[in-house]
Amino acid sequence: METKKIKILVLGANGQLGQEFRYLASENQVLDFKFFGRDEVDICAEGDVHRIIDENKPNFVINCAAYTAVDKAEAEVDQCFAINRDACATITNVLNGKGIKLVHFSSDYVYNSYTGFPIKEDDNKNPQSVYATSKLEGENIIRASEVPALIIRTSWVVSSFGHNFVKTMKKLGAEREQLNVVNDQYGAPTYARHLAKSVLDIILKVTENPSLEPHFNDTYNYANEGLITWYDLASQVMKIAGLSCKVSPIPTTAYPTPASRPRWSVMSKQKIKHNFGIVIPHWYTALKECMDAMK
Repeated sequence: METKKIKILVLGANGQLGQEFRYLASENQVLDFKFFGRDEVDICAEGDVHRIIDENKPNFVINCAAYTAVDKAEAEVDQCFAINRDACATITNVLNGKGIKLVHFSSDYVYNSYTGFPIKEDDNKNPQSVYATSKLEGENIIRASEVPALIIRTSWVVSSFGHNFVKTMKKLGAEREQLNVVNDQYGAPTYARHLAKSVLDIILKVTENPSLEPHFNDTYNYANEGLITWYDLASQVMKIAGLSCKVSPIPTTAYPTPASRPRWSVMSKQKIKHNFGIVIPHWYTALKECMDAMK
């Protein structure tokens, strides 16, 4: 007897994370994917979202769409809030009462508080930029809806797809002899492929075991294991890529940006590991895998 496939609809399909789901879809027989980029659907238009939901009747919607230009957001306030906050209202309005589960991604930027310990999901929220505020308000809209939703806060997302810090460092390292990189912001990268795999693993577990549904309808941290600075990450990129570019550490004060960045983004992943039995690789393993995929 043929197994009934789990139908998954992915929004924001052309970003880093969306492309990782597309990559994983090619090697998965149990899940039936439909992908939509911003050219195909306006997630702020209720009619657009209604149309694709009614046509595809998914079991899960994965929202990878996000406004992530953190510094630009300080000037493009309306655009940032439209995608990161208002679209959450549009999506939940459409999904309400349909029994469709939502997966949504948020950011370590919502915390921005220093405890000296890994940040837990219910620790204080202290958004210090337009981007951070828009992400937290989007989360709050989803939580206030009646749609069962898995919200995952990630940090420092990297991938072989799209634009990100690792790609930028690799490019600049090949062009320059020396680079200055901030060494007083602490966290860990999130390899988008590891995150996407974990999400699909959770979807399969929840589908097979409905008793996990209360765990699904919750908020979680996810990043690769370990603790580093941007300087450490850049140094490792040069080493793995075999580049002779010298990376020098500088304080955040020496590299002013329009938007404030959190100094402490070290997040506890105990909750997601405990509730779903997820195994999260170390950041060095993640970086090696990500750079191998770039080849």
